[in-house]
Amino acid sequence: MQPLLESLESTLIFLLKTVPIIAISFYLVSYSINKGFMQKLALKIQPFLRRLNLNPITIASIATCFVSPTAAYSMLSQALKEKKIDEREVIATSFLNSFPSMFSHLYTFFVPFVIPILGWAGVIYSITRFGVAIVKSVIGYFMALKWKKDDTKIVTIEEKKLDPFKTTVNNLRRVIPMMFFTFFIVNLLSKYGIFNELREVFKFITFFDPNVIAIATIEFVNVRAAVIFAAGLLEAAKIEPKWVVVGLLLGNVISFSTRSVKHSLPMHVSLFGKLGVKIVLLNSIVTFILDVIIIAILILFL
Repeated sequence: MQPLLESLESTLIFLLKTVPIIAISFYLVSYSINKGFMQKLALKIQPFLRRLNLNPITIASIATCFVSPTAAYSMLSQALKEKKIDEREVIATSFLNSFPSMFSHLYTFFVPFVIPILGWAGVIYSITRFGVAIVKSVIGYFMALKWKKDDTKIVTIEEKKLDPFKTTVNNLRRVIPMMFFTFFIVNLLSKYGIFNELREVFKFITFFDPNVIAIATIEFVNVRAAVIFAAGLLEAAKIEPKWVVVGLLLGNVISFSTRSVKHSLPMHVSLFGKLGVKIVLLNSIVTFILDVIIIAILILFL
């Protein structure tokens, strides 16, 4: 009974420390979107993007992607149907959109959720995600320069209105139960020595912490649950921040194919048909390779 009560107390303390930060972050993000701050940012970066000597449609897609990746790809789909761009330019723009797409996750996932819950480990993980996105965008830039056409087209930035309070409440309703349940279970299992036994089971693995496998496995099912699970391990001092990052990256590597099928593929196929399969496949392969490289660097040099 005592471990149960102690775990419940630790979970409540964890929630009291993190939920207010998450709530404030969610509200500020929704408020900024509702006030059009992201749309204004997208419009302001367009003059800079024009200096990159890219197709105007590509520029408009990149700028829109900072606000809404779905709108950005819908724009590309329409331009392709109107023969304003060809399939090669669509593929190049999909790579270029990697950074603005990740930027949109910065204010919807990383800042309001990952970083408050994981702290320094969350910062490192966020940096690795942005590093991968930047590399992919650079690849896309050189592809776009090589395949660019001279057609021009004016495209407006889609505006999005949100109720900050309602959005915050809806997010918290979804997140808090998961946070409570996952953290409580992790803390309780830790008190019963389950993770020490796990270390014994996987003691043959000498090049990384065995708890990495648990994080990666959970991420295969749900990335938010994996983040909370990792926070529980950190709180119980069962893992170092470095291995949390490796676990989350490994989970991304393991689940990259299923995640693409569940999320990216349906949208891309609906917009681009067979070309959508090629877009998702090429982007997934590059992301997979870059994630493996980062994992190797973290294990070998940090």
